[in-house]
Amino acid sequence: MRHHDYRIAGRDRPASLGMLLAAAAVLALLAPAAIAAQTQPPAASPQAAPAQPAVSKPADGSGDTITFSARRMESVIAKGKEKTILVGQAVVNTGTVEIKADRIELSGEDYNDVTCVGAVSVFDESKGFLLKSATLKYARDSEIGLAQDKVVIEDSKNGVVLKAEWVRFDQKQSLVDARIAVHILKEDFAVRAEFARYNRDDESLQLSGSPVAVSADGTISADSMAGTASMEGLGLGGSVSGTISTKKKEGTSP
Repeated sequence: MRHHDYRIAGRDRPASLGMLLAAAAVLALLAPAAIAAQTQPPAASPQAAPAQPAVSKPADGSGDTITFSARRMESVIAKGKEKTILVGQAVVNTGTVEIKADRIELSGEDYNDVTCVGAVSVFDESKGFLLKSATLKYARDSEIGLAQDKVVIEDSKNGVVLKAEWVRFDQKQSLVDARIAVHILKEDFAVRAEFARYNRDDESLQLSGSPVAVSADGTISADSMAGTASMEGLGLGGSVSGTISTKKKEGTSP
């Protein structure tokens, strides 16, 4: 019985050794690949490219740099339709002008065309100019902008505030054209009309569309008005009507 058990053990021994040798051979083949996999550097994960300032040159040949910031930036690179879209607290600085909005799109040659939507503001400290509106289209080369929907312009240089639903402004010519529910305010003087042109250089006004001027001295309406932003400086055209406030003299009967 013991001899029989010994022979069975003897048969098992060669089989176990063969299995060990085969396993060692497999490990020897796999070892270089495993070492290479461990030593190879991990692939870099893709990251969004940081926003870079766009540099452009206006038509007059002088250098100009656009700087911008936003929560998110999108780019369209289709030929002929290239544009950069800034979303979320977007800010664009070009020359002396700072433009802010919820969404700003830069397009056209040298990013000349600026289209803004949502909480728009245009500030030019050098010219004492601040505009607020819901939408804006602005051309950097001509410095002409078209703003719509609850537009407010603060002309700090002249102490004038203009409100309207539609405004076209020309920064080079210092001209403002306004339409629909136009109100112009200055100190104790106010005027309303449907159409107005305001020159910021000489404070001249051209009003039409049932203009009405109001001051402490009274109210005057006419078919058209032209002059400066004061009751004394306005010339009246067409049919005119109004009221005059007079001061009561002492000793007179009511």
